[in-house]
Amino acid sequence: MIEVLEHIDDVKKIRKLIIGGLTQDAIKACDVTIAHNQKKVDEFEKWAEEESQRDYDRSFREKRKALQDKVKTNPFPGTIPEGVS
Repeated sequence: MIEVLEHIDDVKKIRKLIIGGLTQDAIKACDVTIAHNQKKVDEFEKWAEEESQRDYDRSFREKRKALQDKVKTNPFPGTIPEGVS
C-alpha cells in the first residue's frame, strides 16, 4: 500500500509541474517514476523466475526419488518381487 501512496504522490508532483508550465521538469519526473517502477517490476520478475526454477527443480527431484523408490521396490513391473509369494 505504501508503494501505491508513493506513486500517487509522484503523479501529484508531475501534475503540479504540468499546471505550472514546467513541461520539461514534468517529463523528467515521469521518466524517474517510470524507471523506479520498472526496476521494481524487473526485480520481481527475476525473483519469480528464480522461485519457479526452484519449484521445478524440487518437483523434478521428488518425482525422480519416487521413481527410484518404485524401481527399488519392484525393479521389474509385471513380476512378483522377491520375498512375496
